[in-house]
Parts: sequence; structure tokens; C-alpha cells
Amino acid sequence: MSVRPEQLLKDLGALWIDLGKAETAGSDRSAGVLRAVTMTFILGIAEGEDEIAASETLALLMHDHPSRAIVLKLRRDVSSEIDGRAFAQCWMPFGRRQQICCEQIELSAGSGHFQDMLSLLRGLIAPDLPVVFWCRSAELFSHASFAGIAAMADKIILDSRNHQKPAETLSVMDRNLKAGQMVGDLTWARLTRWRQTVSTAFERLDCQSFFHQINRVVIQYTHAPEPMVVAYLSAWLKSILGLNFPVERVLVAEDVSWQIRGLRFETPLTDIVIQRSEKGIVESHIRGFTTRSVFEELDEARLVREELAILGRDPIFARVVEIASQS
Repeated sequence: MSVRPEQLLKDLGALWIDLGKAETAGSDRSAGVLRAVTMTFILGIAEGEDEIAASETLALLMHDHPSRAIVLKLRRDVSSEIDGRAFAQCWMPFGRRQQICCEQIELSAGSGHFQDMLSLLRGLIAPDLPVVFWCRSAELFSHASFAGIAAMADKIILDSRNHQKPAETLSVMDRNLKAGQMVGDLTWARLTRWRQTVSTAFERLDCQSFFHQINRVVIQYTHAPEPMVVAYLSAWLKSILGLNFPVERVLVAEDVSWQIRGLRFETPLTDIVIQRSEKGIVESHIRGFTTRSVFEELDEARLVREELAILGRDPIFARVVEIASQS
């Protein structure tokens, strides 16, 4: 192995020495450099999968969660050997004169050597601090090394939105959750507003009587094959209404970025309809009354921040994953 953890850590140490010298040499003694590490944050990406966006998101996350960031890149060239570098990422908060600096290590290899990075990775994890693994790449999720990397993490964050085999993804998550690991999915986080809207509708006094009369639910979605978010929404509804409750999934052909078109709750007296239109406007139609709300598009940084804010196990998500994996 040409790259060794002790050399990368030595390079990081040299960086901090250089930054310290630059601070001492500076004329402004009130300024300085603050070294900040609250966890090890592992970002898994694949070459060619919008690496610039991933780097920008990571930089934003470091402002709120200063970490030793380790970027693992799966290269397209299967025979590419392990390569690595270490550097500091610094910024100056608004209104401050002191820089905050985090450590960043980048490792890359082709599929044929990627598994060999596991031993290297173990030597780079910051001791006695939490470890979060954000697997941003569906290709890396399917790689043989995923399980080994995930085993080092206290929390795993996925984004199953573009996973081509939802059943396999659900099976892996269900297994990890039952093993006691914390797992989050940005696709589940995107459903938060839908779940809040449904809950709010049935908490209204004039709708509570309809809740126990629902005999069918219809989910309209916009992309084929059926996206993971539909499986999550269906499983969440079944967790509330009963495992054998009829939830129908209907494809609506529309060229839009969002994936859930609407929900219809059918009762003997009336239907309760929650429908999404253009510009993120969602309308709830209940007994002749219409209410509107705006579902803003959430960027990756905000979604990951929401996952990092969940410090413990999410029992609702664990139950939904279990139900969805059995469907």
C-alpha cells in the first residue's frame, strides 16, 4: 500500500504547524487559527457523480459541524491504486477575526483496490469522537466495501432517491437498524412536510371523525420505476392505519423533479385530497375547504444537517423501513 495513515496524519500535523507559524508571524495578534474537530465525517462518492456539488455541501456542513472529513472516492478505472492527500479547510465566520480550520483527507482508488482502503481508514478516524458515514453514491452503496465502512460508523446516512434496487437498499437498512446502528435516509427527510400535512389534516376537529372511516388511500407519484419515497410513504401510512390496509400506488406521467404528486383518503362520505401543484404549492381539500402551503425544495446540506441533529435512534423510521422491506 503506497499511502499510509501515519504519513497522512503526519502531513496534517505539518499543516497545523505551518498555520501556527503563519499566525505567529501575522501582525494582528488578536486574530488566529482555531482547530476544530467534533467528529469524523466520512463522505463516500463515486467519480463523475457531481463531485463539485458534493465538495460544496461538505464545506457548508463543516461550518456547523467542524470535523475531520475523510472523502472516499471510487474511481472509474478499476485498476487505479490508492491515492491520498491531506489538507486543512479554513474559513472566517462573519464578524470574527479568527479563522476556524478543519482537517480534510481525500482517498481514492478503483474498484479493484477500494477494499484495501478499509485498514487505511481505521488508522485515520479521530479517536474518541463520533463517526458519521454519508454514502452519497449509489454505486458505492452496492460495492463490497460498503459494509466494512458502515461497521466503523456510529451513524450511516444514505440518499436512496436514485437507488435502482429499492428492495436491496431497504434490506440493508433494516439489517443495520436491527443490529443497533443509527441509519438515516435523505429521502425519508424529504417526506417530513408530507407527513406533517397529513397529521395536521386529521388533527383538525372537523376531520377527526373521518380518520376512522378511511377505507382506502391512493398515492400518486410521478417517476417510473417506482421511487423509494413511495415505499416510505406507503409504509408510514400502514404503520398508522394497519399493515393490511389498502394503499394503492398510481403513476402519473409528469416531467417534474419532485416524486409525490398527491394523496387521496377515501371515506364513505367524502374524500380528503392533498395535491401538489407547480412551484411547490400543496393544496389540502377537505369538505369543500381548501388550504394551501408551500413545500420548499431542500438542498443536500440542509437535509444532512437535519440527519446530524438526530442524536438517537428514530423508532418511526425504523418501523417504516421494517414494513417497507417486507412489502
